[in-house]
Amino acid sequence: MKALFFLLLPFSLFAQTKVNVQILQKQTYCGGARPNPEILADLEKPKPFANKKLVIVSANGKICKTTTNANGYLKIKLKVGSYKVYEAWRYNKQTPDGTDAKNFDTECLKQAWGKVDMTIDAQKKSQSVKIEIDDAYCNHTIPCLLNPQYPQ
Repeated sequence: MKALFFLLLPFSLFAQTKVNVQILQKQTYCGGARPNPEILADLEKPKPFANKKLVIVSANGKICKTTTNANGYLKIKLKVGSYKVYEAWRYNKQTPDGTDAKNFDTECLKQAWGKVDMTIDAQKKSQSVKIEIDDAYCNHTIPCLLNPQYPQ
């Protein structure tokens, strides 16, 4: 009887779609001296979100761990639906820079862990998506850091 049930399920429940996501991010100037116009213009150009670990969570809570390639691309197969994407440090409840949590404001970290970095809406057809995020940090702008080290 169970086998018959699975045979009668609509094929679309198991359908997967290819999703190509290019993730770009703007850089932040981290030097101490005032940057020249050329440096500022270069920082405004989005760069690949390269070699970053991400966790993709489906609406029913299933997770997929993945890493962007050197050009900031994810090429994945997903079931049709909506997905939340987190940087691995957020999903794993770690610190943004991988250091000891005692250097961070605990309540602030709890809020940061709950932030969704991006969403993916997988359609029935294969698709390509470009996402820009603004999540670059300098040593003195790491979220929730208690004693940031400012550039000289």
